[in-house]
Amino acid sequence: MALACPSCEVGAAEYVGMADDGRNEMRCTSCGHHWMHGARPVSPRAVVAKPVKTPTPRARAPRATTTPRSSAPRSAAAPAAAAAAPVVRRLPTLDDVPGEALQRLAALKAAWPRQRPRPDPYAADFRRLYELMFSRAGLPHAEPGQLKDFVTTDVLALSGNTSSFSREWRKLGDRDASQRFRDAIEYLLRGESGDDEQSPDDPPLPDRFTALVDQTSPHAMGGARESVLTHVLAVARPERFLPILTVDGGSGGEGKREIVASVLGVELPPVDRGRHTIGRVACGSNDLLVDALGAGFADLDDAAAFLLWAHAQA
Repeated sequence: MALACPSCEVGAAEYVGMADDGRNEMRCTSCGHHWMHGARPVSPRAVVAKPVKTPTPRARAPRATTTPRSSAPRSAAAPAAAAAAPVVRRLPTLDDVPGEALQRLAALKAAWPRQRPRPDPYAADFRRLYELMFSRAGLPHAEPGQLKDFVTTDVLALSGNTSSFSREWRKLGDRDASQRFRDAIEYLLRGESGDDEQSPDDPPLPDRFTALVDQTSPHAMGGARESVLTHVLAVARPERFLPILTVDGGSGGEGKREIVASVLGVELPPVDRGRHTIGRVACGSNDLLVDALGAGFADLDDAAAFLLWAHAQA
C-alpha cells in the first residue's frame, strides 16, 4: 500500500530521491506535494570540530658546519593539508527556484505566441495507440513491427541515435527482440509486481529506470537506454512525463539540464552511479519542470513545446 500524502491524505506517495540529511524525499502523484519522510538524523555539520593543536618543534642543539643553512622551514616537516571533502549538490526542487526566475517564466508564458504551426495530425492517434499498447492488458499483444516503429519514428519525440537499438534488434531477431523490449517496458512501468501503482516490494521508478539504462537488470535490453525509456514514460504516463527525452542535450543543448538552467535558473547535479543516478536525475528534473510550469497548457506535449521555445529565448 502506497504511503499517504500528509497534504491530501491520498495514498499516492512516490519516492523522488535522498536528501542531504539522509531522509527520503517523497512526492504525491495526486496533488504534487513534496515532503521528507523519516526521522531527521543529527547532521555531522552540526558538530563543531575540535581545533587541532600544532606540535611545537623541539629545540635542536646547534652543530658546526662549513655550509650556511637556510633559515626557511623544511617543507617535509610541515603537516600535509587535509583534502577538502567534495561538495554534493542535492537535486533541486521548486523551492530552490529563484523568485525572479519564476516571474520571468510567467512573463514568457504570457508572451508565448499562440499562432504556432499546427500539430502533427498523426501525433494524437500515435499517442492513443501506444498508450493502450503499453498498458498491462495490451503489452503482451504488441506486434514486433509496432514496437520497433515506436523507437525509430519521430512522432512526438525522436529517440535520438537509435543505431544501437536497431543493431540489437537485428541480432536478436523480431521474435526475441520484441519479447526483450516488452519485458523492459513492463519492468519500467510496473516492476516485478506488475502493479500500475508503486508496489512497496519493487524499487521506485527512478531506480528501475537506472537499472535498465545501466544494463544491471535482467529485464534490460541493449539499445533501450535513457531516450527510449523516457519516450515510453512520456506516452504511458502522459500526465507526468514531458516528451523531452534526455538530461544532457549534447551538441543540441536541448536536454533537461540546459532547459532547467536557462528557464529556471538552477543547476542539476552531475549524473553519477551513487546518489544522483540517471533515473533519479531524469525523473527529478522532469518533475521540477512540470511543477514550475503549472497550468495553462493543453497537455505536456504543449508544455514541452513551450519549454523549448522559452529555452531559445535565453
